[in-house]
Amino acid sequence: MSIVVLKFGGTSLKNIDKNSDFLKHIQNHSAKGDKIVVVVSAIGRMGEPYSTDTLINQLELIDKKIDPKKKDFIMSCGEIISAAIVAHLLESIGLKSEPLTGFQAGILTDNDFNTSKILEININRIIKHIDEGKIVVVAGFQGMTKEMEITTLGRGGSDTTAVALGAYLDADEVYIYTDVPGVALMDPTIVPNPLYLRKISYMDMYNLASNGASVIHPRAVKIGMKHHIPIRILSTFNNDEGTLISEEGNDNIIKGFAIKPLENKTLVSFFYNPKYYNTIMEKVIHFIKENNKIIFKTDSNHNCIEFVVNDENVKLFGNKLYNYFLKN
Repeated sequence: MSIVVLKFGGTSLKNIDKNSDFLKHIQNHSAKGDKIVVVVSAIGRMGEPYSTDTLINQLELIDKKIDPKKKDFIMSCGEIISAAIVAHLLESIGLKSEPLTGFQAGILTDNDFNTSKILEININRIIKHIDEGKIVVVAGFQGMTKEMEITTLGRGGSDTTAVALGAYLDADEVYIYTDVPGVALMDPTIVPNPLYLRKISYMDMYNLASNGASVIHPRAVKIGMKHHIPIRILSTFNNDEGTLISEEGNDNIIKGFAIKPLENKTLVSFFYNPKYYNTIMEKVIHFIKENNKIIFKTDSNHNCIEFVVNDENVKLFGNKLYNYFLKN
């Protein structure tokens, strides 16, 4: 039997009931005999009752100046609610489960409240429950300090929790379930129906994530790379195989495009395979001639070309760039 870690984001956990899509994935792994650790985010997104932003707003209504410890205290609640509900749902369909907060799961962090880093994980309690035949449901995004203060891990914290647990548990694979079917070559909010990758290397994914590709946090990718833990990005809402992040990667000419906001501007980064440098640069020169008002630079260390565009032109430019390099 193999250990797998399944992480479900906030959009995956909306409208929780016995017909929920995320539940089908857990049941499929259970039917295969996998030992399962589930990592959950807070339910929903901004404005919804249990989302992290909604919880923070409860403090901001009183005073926007918030002690970081108190902010972490309330931010940790959303994931705890998710863990309790998901564990109860699993029990209701006959799957033994155990909900754990991040600190009950043994996640020890530094004292940098709101953006803490994981120092180590004591997995003994998780292993005990797995050996009892239970599915362990861990509240993502959180841990505790040596002084037993509650901490949170910052943006993408549940991804980081999942991959870190995968590393310490020596999991066969970490599955990051989200609302998109994998890693797209271009942000699907910019380009409708972009191509999705079947596989990508840790380093290529790290470069994209560090430059704004939000499908997974770069810290999570870095942990996976360090511990050689395969990570799969896939949709909660279908059975597609998604994108595998591992050492193997792919030999595509275009590795991907990333979008990152700057002050009053937007940075569009374009990563390419260095084997095809001459071909890429020839096409870039033609593209620049056709778009001579675009500010750009090359980064040979990361095999990247960067364009700076006005915020209001991002969608138009992103489509133009994507179509030029993918269809020519």
